[in-house]
Amino acid sequence: MDEKNQNKTKSSNQSIGQTKKNTKNSNPDVKKKLNQDLIIEDLKKKLKDLEDKLLRSLAESDNLRKRHDKEINENFKYAIKNFAESLLTVTDNFHRAINSIPEEESSKNPITKNLIIGIQAVEKELADVLEKNGVKSFKSIDEKFNPEFHHAVSKIHSNSPEGIIVEELQRGFMIGERLLRPAMVAVSMGPKKKDL
Repeated sequence: MDEKNQNKTKSSNQSIGQTKKNTKNSNPDVKKKLNQDLIIEDLKKKLKDLEDKLLRSLAESDNLRKRHDKEINENFKYAIKNFAESLLTVTDNFHRAINSIPEEESSKNPITKNLIIGIQAVEKELADVLEKNGVKSFKSIDEKFNPEFHHAVSKIHSNSPEGIIVEELQRGFMIGERLLRPAMVAVSMGPKKKDL
């Protein structure tokens, strides 16, 4: 039996040695596989980072392009601001000229009537040209006073409620969405109170 046990022990030792040998031989394969897995994981992380950076860069570039386009449009839209402001006095003078001629004068004299028609045509044409370029007047009479759009030069008693514009001394103008010139107005203080 000793011999049998010795043979079994020998054979089991040989088997263990063979397994150790196989493990030693396969150990470089396992290490190589682990290294490859680590490298793949590292490359995946780097790829994800690069994708993220690329997407951020593309988004930033798109935002920059949109901002640049908006600035170009705004500059184009408001480039005529100074020129338009200088033309507003001309429109004011045409408006004053038309309003200064009494109606009965135009009906009596055909020359005066034709002159008024001519001045009105020029005023309308100038207003159309300004409007085509984004400059237009806004209504103030019977509107509530708004300090962003109106410049109050006086307060007067009237039948209109307090804070309502009753007289426009100079028209206000907008250029696009911006105020070009506020309207000069007279604001109602309400009806005059009677003394008892």
